[in-house]
Amino acid sequence: MRSKFDVPRVTAVRHVRDHVLWIGFADGVSGTVDLSSRLVGPALEPLRDSALFADVRIGADTIEWPNGVDWSPESLHEEVLATIRSPEGSIGGGAIHAASYPGSVPEISRFYGIIITMFYEDHEPPHFHARLGGESIVIEIDGHGLRGSFPPNRLPLLFEWRDRHRAELRDNWHRMRAGRKPLSIAPLG
Repeated sequence: MRSKFDVPRVTAVRHVRDHVLWIGFADGVSGTVDLSSRLVGPALEPLRDSALFADVRIGADTIEWPNGVDWSPESLHEEVLATIRSPEGSIGGGAIHAASYPGSVPEISRFYGIIITMFYEDHEPPHFHARLGGESIVIEIDGHGLRGSFPPNRLPLLFEWRDRHRAELRDNWHRMRAGRKPLSIAPLG
């Protein structure tokens, strides 16, 4: 038996104009977000190029770009909810991209079929994302918070890995918040 929690999952994205995107989520929430003021740091600044920014796509349940930059689905969901009643929430031109298997998401570790990632511009508290097949979960680095769905027999592996690598996870969290690429972390094994 699996435990289910509400984790936002991006299912559609459309470039509207400049650095504005229309984003649709699996829970039916959709709307626009302007990311122009948040494109700061070595990893995010290349997205100031309008052509690169317009090449947004779906990967690992969130948006990503060909240069490997992605965005936290939780923070995007919060931003869409905050602006959902805004008159700027209308849909502009551009193609909608359907969800696909992740390509260039910043993977920091992989073991026993579990893929560990962290997102640029993610929300607090510090955490990482784990995927196994179609299941995904968010785990706090220093707390006990969990959100998502994951096979219960695999959760102990995630906790053991997290406990062994807390300092490296914290370092990666701060690196990515500063717009720098994460470092790989040794797998469990």
